[in-house]
Amino acid sequence: MSVLDSLPDGSISRLVREVETAQKEIKAPQTIGSSGVLMGITISQAAADITVPAGDGRAILLQYTPSDLSFGGGLIYRAYESVNGSSSYSEIFLQYRLRVGLDGIQSWRIPTFNQGLPEKTYKFLFIGIGSGTFTANLI
Repeated sequence: MSVLDSLPDGSISRLVREVETAQKEIKAPQTIGSSGVLMGITISQAAADITVPAGDGRAILLQYTPSDLSFGGGLIYRAYESVNGSSSYSEIFLQYRLRVGLDGIQSWRIPTFNQGLPEKTYKFLFIGIGSGTFTANLI
């Protein structure tokens, strides 16, 4: 008596059909992309996201929290800043980016270089996969 004899009736043919179906799906043409990999923009509705007081030498801790981490979602590809209400945005330097933790929160430590200068306002814009929220705090 073999192992095959102890299987329920029809289980071998069902198993063969499942393997054939899986093989056909693997060999079939695959569509590229999905809603999980579409790039999107995250920006707040506020006029400014943070204000750095006059003469304040602290840096800004910018943190982006993705709303969904499945399949690598919530990855920020580029981060931009606008200073003092300018209509143009400049990319935040890559060296300001901090290591991403297990919680998926992406952070930047942005020096303001505001010592001896008047008050500055900052507005941030993110381009990435998925959606999320962000906070900006002085540290």
